[in-house]
Order: sequence, then C-alpha cells, then structure tokens
Amino acid sequence: MKKTMILTTALVSMLAVSANAELKIKGGIETTYASKEAPAVSGTPTSYDGNAIGQETKFEFNHTKDLVGGWTSKLDLEVMEVAGTVADTEITISNGATSFFISKDGGSIHDNNVVPGAYNSSPADNAGSASVDPAAGTIHGVQNFGLQQKIDGFGKIELRYAPDMTASSTAGDKATGSGGGSGMEYGFSGNFGIDGLSFALSRAEQNKPLSTTDEDQSTMVGIAYNFGQIAAGATQNSEDVSGTNNDLTHRLYGVTFAASDAVTLGVSYAELEFEASALTADEETTQFEVAYNLGGATVALAYQQTENDGGTTGKDGDAYSITYKQSF
Repeated sequence: MKKTMILTTALVSMLAVSANAELKIKGGIETTYASKEAPAVSGTPTSYDGNAIGQETKFEFNHTKDLVGGWTSKLDLEVMEVAGTVADTEITISNGATSFFISKDGGSIHDNNVVPGAYNSSPADNAGSASVDPAAGTIHGVQNFGLQQKIDGFGKIELRYAPDMTASSTAGDKATGSGGGSGMEYGFSGNFGIDGLSFALSRAEQNKPLSTTDEDQSTMVGIAYNFGQIAAGATQNSEDVSGTNNDLTHRLYGVTFAASDAVTLGVSYAELEFEASALTADEETTQFEVAYNLGGATVALAYQQTENDGGTTGKDGDAYSITYKQSF
C-alpha cells in the first residue's frame, strides 16, 4: 500500500510538471553563395578570394516552467552546426516585468542594432571587408549574469556583468577565473511609447588583467523610425581602446523600402573613423540589399563596396552574396 501511494504521488508530480512546462523547438538552414574582392590600393593588381558556398545550421530549444510564487524559469539553448557546438545558452527567471538571468550569448543590451536592413543592415554581417561593428566592446558571447526591468509601453533597462572575459568555455560547471579581467554593460532600449520608434543607449566596460589599470570602454546610441513602407535609422559606437591612441568611432546608417508584401529594398552606409595619425582615411562601406519573402523562406542579394579598407587611402574592394534561408 505504501509503495502504491509513493508511486501514485510520483506520477501526479510528473503530470504536474508536464502541465506547467512548455518546450518549443525551432531552427533553420542559411546557405550563402559569396565572393569578395581582396581590397587593394589603386594601381595594385586586383585579386579575388574566389567564390564559395557557406552554410549555417542551427536548432533552438526553449523550455519554460512555472515556479512557486508567480515566478517562471526559461531555458534557451542554441546548437550550431560546427561540431555540435552549443553556441547560445541562457537561464531566465522572471516575475512580471522583472527578470534575472545567467547567459552566454543569450542577448545583450549593447548588441542591439536598431538600424533597419532588407536582410542584414550591417555590412559586416554579409560577405565583404567592412570593419564597422555597432556592438564593439560588448560582453555578448561571454558567460555573464544580470537583470532586466521592463517598463510597460516604454522600454526596458538592463545590466549585465561578466566576472571573467576569457574564462574557459570548456570547463563545464567547474570554470575558474583566468585573469582575463571583468566586463559589464548597461543601458536602455525601447520606443518611449511611440509606435514605429526604436531607441537604444548603452555603455560597455572591460577591465584589463591586474598587470594594468587600463580598461576598454564604448558607448552606443541608435535611433530608427518606421514610416510604414519606409524605415530609416542610424547608430554610433564610440570605442575607447586602452593602451593605444587608436580610438574608433563606428557609424551605421540604413534605409529600407517595402516595395511589396514580399520584396524589400535596402541601402546602408557604414563608416569607421580612426584616431591614430598613421591611418590617413576613414573606412567607408556602401551596401545595397534586396530581400524576397517566399512565405516559408527568404532569398536575399547583397552588394557592397568598401573604400579605404583599414584606414589606408585608396585601398578598395567589392563583395557580393546570395543567401537562401529557410526556418521551421
């Protein structure tokens, strides 16, 4: 009798867990055919890196479970195709508008590009030579923890802290510090209650190892507005790189036009400004995109031209890519 009661209790508990938990699985394959011209100074023979087919395959698992006291726990896991690597993980414990999380590449307030694009607004996300990074200095991709407070109809405030920027990613649950220094980022993103508006402002700081007192700092601000068929936006990241006089300013501007329900056109301009006197010009990249929504898949074409690559005057190169992405 006692054993029967124990078994019955266990079954009831299992059913309760199943009733209060939700598992979602999604994923997709993105295939790109691309070619890039190796940037060269005018008068130097131009060379191409050649054409290639690239592919990214991933699965995402999201599990949500109700806890006591109105709290919920959500596990997010993303598995990429590279040797089955677990790329993104995040544990989020929430109650209403307040969330606490432990994360690796699960999201970031500093890695929040609001500039619109037909497919990828930032040229660096397509094949090419562009070096502009709107999220420069972020701790995105490093084990971190933090909190987020949502303000209904207004936006959200977020703080993240990484105790060690170079801790081993293969140490499992027994990781220890490696002297890599800590990092943090904090900021706001939202629309201030204005439909169509997107705004982001954040700050990131990375402390160097104990052998130096230097630290890297970056401030990102971005704004965009959707006018219906037309959307436009701009973002700037001012990066203060410690130990050098080569501070960087990353700027990105973008405009998109929804020509129809299926076709979107986009143009973006990215500029990287170097403070170092040895570099004589700003790197500039202009990109054109066309994206076609097939219903369950997307086809995108991108062409970009980079001038003064790496800050060298007259060092130019082109690139193009054709992408097909299907998700489930």
